[in-house]
Amino acid sequence: MTTPGAPELLALCRRLVNTDDWTTAFWWGRAAAVLARQAVELSVDEFWAQRSIPMVGTSARSQFLALRLYLPHAELAAEGHATWSLLSRACHHHPYDLQPSRDEVLGWIDAAERFHALLQAAGHDVVAR
Repeated sequence: MTTPGAPELLALCRRLVNTDDWTTAFWWGRAAAVLARQAVELSVDEFWAQRSIPMVGTSARSQFLALRLYLPHAELAAEGHATWSLLSRACHHHPYDLQPSRDEVLGWIDAAERFHALLQAAGHDVVAR
């Protein structure tokens, strides 16, 4: 069994959001948020692994801060961090919180896909400033 990558996890998120299976009716929103957050984290881990920079194992906050130095536009790293933060908040259940809406989850999945594509496009030609 192979470990799914970020694109596979995000495709799974879309399946969860678009299913009308009653067995997932009460948990699909949080489950999709957990998978999307994992996809964002995998994208960041792959970015660091391609550069042989030992960031895996450091906190997510540290990794997102360091991304600002390696991406051509710091605001793109900030958008990725914002997406990760929103997904993290949605993953943690609080007694009076509502499930995230379908539109919210779809927006987060879109943002996670854009962030993954950005990190993939950054390739090996990005140098530290």
